[in-house]
Amino acid sequence: MQKILPLTALALTIGLYSAPAFAADGFYVSGAINTTTQENNQSRNTGTNAPLVGAVGGPSGTVSDKETDIGIALGVGYKKHVFRDDVYISGEVFYSFENVETTTLNSVKVNEVSLDSTYGFDVKFGTDVTNKVSIYGLVGATNFDFDSAIAYTFADPVADASDDEWGFTYGGGVEVAITRRISTFGEFRLSQDIDFDTPVDQGGIQAEEDLNYTVLKTGLRYSF
Repeated sequence: MQKILPLTALALTIGLYSAPAFAADGFYVSGAINTTTQENNQSRNTGTNAPLVGAVGGPSGTVSDKETDIGIALGVGYKKHVFRDDVYISGEVFYSFENVETTTLNSVKVNEVSLDSTYGFDVKFGTDVTNKVSIYGLVGATNFDFDSAIAYTFADPVADASDDEWGFTYGGGVEVAITRRISTFGEFRLSQDIDFDTPVDQGGIQAEEDLNYTVLKTGLRYSF
């Protein structure tokens, strides 16, 4: 991430001073690098066998882990100026190959949650600041596909779980024209409170995983 952001800033600066205007409205494709941060907060009842209750009705024990890794994203979209010449809306579908993993240790239980891929759609609302630079906000829905490997500190892995969950995504970005059809962009994306339940463990206890995602994306778009 420390290398990606300066490169994005350099590309945007070069584009700001030398790029021509954006291409006309229409379809586009994009390729990007994601810097994805996964934060996992796991709640597990360590007091009784009643799922997610805790001792004497108290809260479950909670642990967390946060990791960042790199992924690759592909997208296809359509852009259209509306209302005014400098205001536009676009819709985009995307697929991302991800590779980020968090590990939680809750009492004697170890859980590794790996994000394998994401896909979904965005709606972007933007404005052309100049004929070379635009800024936009986005909202959308993202499907998170992940695996979970469950083990204990005193034993080998005992269970695997796979799940995919949809979550609301919001964020924003900036786009700069490089040529008439090629532009570069930098974007941030947030998805929070993505929940899934792992299998009941050997003590009869149900654990709940609460996942938060922060994505920084930089890449290129080609307009047809």
